[in-house]
Amino acid sequence: MALARTAGRLKASPQLVAVGAVSIYRTAISPVLHALNGPACRFEPSCSVYAGDAIAKYGIIRGGAMALWRIARCNPLGGHGYDPVRVRADERRGGE
Repeated sequence: MALARTAGRLKASPQLVAVGAVSIYRTAISPVLHALNGPACRFEPSCSVYAGDAIAKYGIIRGGAMALWRIARCNPLGGHGYDPVRVRADERRGGE
């Protein structure tokens, strides 16, 4: 029983580290960038919020890829506006 809990924690560790890294960026680095350059977010929620949500919901690989794709779209030719993390198909059906 204890071994199963330990294995589950080890499996979730990279995801927690990634979400923590995004949180540190949002707390320490993002305010400095906004003070120097002003707010430059084209999307709502911001890319860092999107990255944290995507990694928490989909895991480090798929959520990280979603976050990188969102950052790549953040350019003058990319989109803008409200763009939240997609809802998983199983959550739309009621968690079957």
